[in-house]
Amino acid sequence: MRRAAIAVAALVLGCSPTVSAPPTFAPTATFTTAASGEPARSSPPIDVRCTPDREAAAGLADPCPEAIVAVELAVAPVRLPIRRVVIEPGPFYCNDVWPGAGSEAPCYGPIIRPGQYMHAWVSFERSDKIAAVMLGRDFPTEPGSPEPTVGPWSATLVTVEVPPAAWVMP
Repeated sequence: MRRAAIAVAALVLGCSPTVSAPPTFAPTATFTTAASGEPARSSPPIDVRCTPDREAAAGLADPCPEAIVAVELAVAPVRLPIRRVVIEPGPFYCNDVWPGAGSEAPCYGPIIRPGQYMHAWVSFERSDKIAAVMLGRDFPTEPGSPEPTVGPWSATLVTVEVPPAAWVMP
């Protein structure tokens, strides 16, 4: 009987959860500042040039702040520091992401509304590759009063490659 009691006690103790204090974590990140008191940067600031569509409706807000964020998010998978961003109005007409690098073929693009599309090129630190990004947003189909809300920018990473030698980033 005593052996059975010891076996039952061992079984109960073996199956009961052990309670221990939760582990404590010390922060491992450190924040350093430069001699000027500004936060230290690992890379130089990004050079950004954004040109809004001059023909867009006056009621549209400045597209550049949202477009810049959309472009940066689109190229994030490249995982290289951004050196320069150039955003211009309109789509890549005739699917030509490197305009001026070759002979222009005649083509007829879709009818677009001013302010609906933008395109961008992004250069990176430590790389000769350039990313081409297409931006677009939904416009309401029905005019109204008050002015309908325009959707946010959607960005698509079209390509990341070394551009043709004749192409010059604007």
